[in-house]
Amino acid sequence: MKTIWWRYLIAGVVVSAGVFSMPVGLGRDLVYCLIGASGTVAIVIGVRRHGPPHRRGWHLMAAGNAAWVLGDAIYAWFEHGLLVSPFPSVADVAYLAAYPMLAGGLLILVRSRGPENGLAAVLDSAILTVGLALVSWVFLLEPTWTGGGAPILDRIVAVAYPVGDVLLFAVLMRVVTARRDATIASLLLTGSLVAVIITDSLFVASTWVAVIDAHAQVLDLGWLAAYVLWGAAALHPSMRGLSVRAPTQVATSEKGRLAALAGSAAIVPGVLAVEVITKTPLHVWAIIIAASAFIVLFGARMLRMVGQLEHQSAQLSTLAGTDYLTGLANRRQIVDHLAWLLDSHHGAEMLVINVERFNEINDVLGDRAGEAILQAVGARLETLVGTGAMVARVADHRFGVLDPSLASAQDAEGDAARIHRALELPFDLPELNVSVEVSAAVLVLPQDASEPAQALHRADIALAAARRRPGRVARYQAKMESGGALALLLIGELADALRHGDLVLHYQPQVDLRSARVFAVEALVRWQHPKYGLLGPGAFIPAAEQSGLIGPLTQYVLDRALAQNARWHRDGLDLTVAVNLSARNLLDPHLVDHVSAALGRHGLDAGTLELEITESSAMVDPRRCIQVLTRLATMGVTLSVDDYGTGHSSLAYLQRLPVTRLKIDQSFVTNMVSDQPSAAIVRSTIELARNLHLDVVAEGVENDETLLALRDMHCPGVQGYGLGRPVPPPQVPELITRIESRIPEILRSHRPSAPSRHDQSAPFDIHPHTEPVIAFKQSAR
Repeated sequence: MKTIWWRYLIAGVVVSAGVFSMPVGLGRDLVYCLIGASGTVAIVIGVRRHGPPHRRGWHLMAAGNAAWVLGDAIYAWFEHGLLVSPFPSVADVAYLAAYPMLAGGLLILVRSRGPENGLAAVLDSAILTVGLALVSWVFLLEPTWTGGGAPILDRIVAVAYPVGDVLLFAVLMRVVTARRDATIASLLLTGSLVAVIITDSLFVASTWVAVIDAHAQVLDLGWLAAYVLWGAAALHPSMRGLSVRAPTQVATSEKGRLAALAGSAAIVPGVLAVEVITKTPLHVWAIIIAASAFIVLFGARMLRMVGQLEHQSAQLSTLAGTDYLTGLANRRQIVDHLAWLLDSHHGAEMLVINVERFNEINDVLGDRAGEAILQAVGARLETLVGTGAMVARVADHRFGVLDPSLASAQDAEGDAARIHRALELPFDLPELNVSVEVSAAVLVLPQDASEPAQALHRADIALAAARRRPGRVARYQAKMESGGALALLLIGELADALRHGDLVLHYQPQVDLRSARVFAVEALVRWQHPKYGLLGPGAFIPAAEQSGLIGPLTQYVLDRALAQNARWHRDGLDLTVAVNLSARNLLDPHLVDHVSAALGRHGLDAGTLELEITESSAMVDPRRCIQVLTRLATMGVTLSVDDYGTGHSSLAYLQRLPVTRLKIDQSFVTNMVSDQPSAAIVRSTIELARNLHLDVVAEGVENDETLLALRDMHCPGVQGYGLGRPVPPPQVPELITRIESRIPEILRSHRPSAPSRHDQSAPFDIHPHTEPVIAFKQSAR
């Protein structure tokens, strides 16, 4: 059913071509009228089949086609029935009646499409129509009106045809300039109008052009083509779209339209040139009128174009300053506003808020949920700030607030704390309920910064400081311009540091209290920066995780640590080396292959490597982490949970992890001698590990009292500054010798005391804990 239009088109073309093989007579005229009638019937069938919203336009065009067919039939009857060809006649009434009906039908379709750059389209069609009208007047209308001395009625009817063609041309230009999407139906409809206009113009010109008059019968092919094309356009399914309201679009300049307008501007000098060359009388008044109309229309069109360009410029400016995801201002806009505030010496509060561990959120929940979270954070921020404040998304998961209504520095810090608390409340999203952790940096302008680049720079420094504070809010201070906070700003240098070997490893021993011997060392990375000296891991590890460099950094540390351990083994020092893994490492599908390749490269057994993970990192994606850790454990790698007690994991997951060791966090161990709750936590953890058949290492052993207390609790392993600080590789053998000679003396000189009733491990219950929200938080240490 969908192919009926092209079948009709092909049949119409074939039959129309066959008309010229028939002898002139009534039979030929009958076939001619049948082809015209088929066009009218095709329009009616197309309207019934496709049901366009505005049928009146198509019905008017069907009536116009029928009027032409009626004119053809009357003309044939006069010519072959009465053997006369009167002019004018009733046939001319039918012919001329078709023009307004066809034009009216097309205008209905154009108007049903909506404005669609309406004024520009009207001006463009008017300019093109004026050009055709000038040509028609000079070469068709005026010669027809003044030539031959015919009666007034004959001349009126004769010039009515070119006038009708100009009307159809004007509507055609309105159709063409109003549409942006060229469909099959629109192309067929345009083709039929072009065929009518060209054929009519040639027929009128045949009155005084002998060559055209000699081949006038060939012009029938043009009219027949118009019938067939109009019918095929109505039968095509896309005809329905010609009367459907067009979607709103941003006006754009089109090369074809501008080229047509430029050609129209050349019509006046072109007509003058032709009349001068052919030495015919100049049509001065017609040219003056047309030129005046061109000036007015082109002026209006240029004003319209300038208005469109200004509108587009405003839209582009808005888009350039808007974040595509949240609809907030973007970094460019807030920097411009910041520059204006600083230039005008206007006081303001500047907050920079970072959504922590956002990459992990994306990894666990997916990009779609991550985008929804950013949108929710931005929307909540807008409700938390004053009406005169600007909220912007300044980076991937970082937001900025500029509030010129600042009262005092104390108020700024209070605002930051209030906003921080509000942003950590759960977000009720369509598919999940989630809470996030944020850090906030505060600047008071212009005291804390005098230019935009400096303000953003210092906001980064304050953010680094905020991450290390329990409340995760910090106002910039000059003393922050050192150490780890500054190193975060230099994270762009980390890739070069990895290539150049500027990262070094220090090693801290781990002692087995049962044998009083050093059984392992933990590899701790340092950055030997050429400008800022030796930087600790807190300066760059968090930023490396956020920037995506944690993978290459871990591979670097792993390779260096195993290479050093291989050298120690060759020297007769039997040690296990421990390397820390982050959450992103556990989500790396190639981690196991990297570990296996590094062990093989340095000729070490898997048992000589210990990989430390944190509770929180293992809980990011428990299913995937368990799979990765199981493969590592199967290889023979020792796995331990670092900083145990500070995360949010459940014991059910801990039991499923293929780990063999727990490392109790130093925050509990350091003060356990003087703090009973800390001592209870350490004692319970040791008992829990024993029941789960896990080994234990207590971190943060700062003195002999703590060491002896751990001994009395039967803690198998210890680590801390009281035993030995992290040292470079050459100092490790000497440090091990010193530890192994000192520890036995301490243990012998202080025998274990009899356990009191307070030292007994009290039984405890583990209750299942169901969180109402998904929490992405880490402890501030």
